[in-house]
Amino acid sequence: MEFDSLELEDIARIIVNEGKFVSRIEYSELEISMYKLYGESVEIWFNASREMVVKIVYMKGEKINPFLKHLKITTLN
Repeated sequence: MEFDSLELEDIARIIVNEGKFVSRIEYSELEISMYKLYGESVEIWFNASREMVVKIVYMKGEKINPFLKHLKITTLN
């Protein structure tokens, strides 16, 4: 799927609808949610006070975000 021409909010909506939720953590004003999408891990960074997606990180070949390493992962399917 081609995401280059989409806004962050639209990409996040696709990830939420088509991906599998793994876990979430709140850090300061951020909510960082991890999903599995097409076999790859993806983080959605959401600023709760501004009510907007600020970043999407595709984890292919990357280490897990240090904010998420303390989470209890309930499912990886």
